[in-house]
Amino acid sequence: MRLKARTFVGLLTTCFALNACRSKGIDVTIQNNAPVPIRNVEIDYPGAAFGAPVISPGKSYWYHIKPSGDGEISVSFEMDNGKTFRQKGPAVQAGKSDKLLLIVEQDAKRQWRMRAEVPTQP
Repeated sequence: MRLKARTFVGLLTTCFALNACRSKGIDVTIQNNAPVPIRNVEIDYPGAAFGAPVISPGKSYWYHIKPSGDGEISVSFEMDNGKTFRQKGPAVQAGKSDKLLLIVEQDAKRQWRMRAEVPTQP
């Protein structure tokens, strides 16, 4: 019985420690709401960049970033016609913990745009 209690307390302590030590940064999700895939996706932010080879229609890609300074995010990708789409996004801050949703979509005239949302925390 004592061994079970110790094991339980040990597991509980580990869970609390892991949650308390969570790395600061921003969880970025890129969501493709267009009817075509986007290719060679690149997100630039202060101090680094990340990317994905392709994001299919209706799919998303998640990445955790740690900006080294304050500044804007920039999104670029290859459109279905082979040209490059580029758009500046929202500003991010070093040392901040947050979530950011970048939604890429096309309108009826096949014009691309990217909009950013900050998902509400439950």
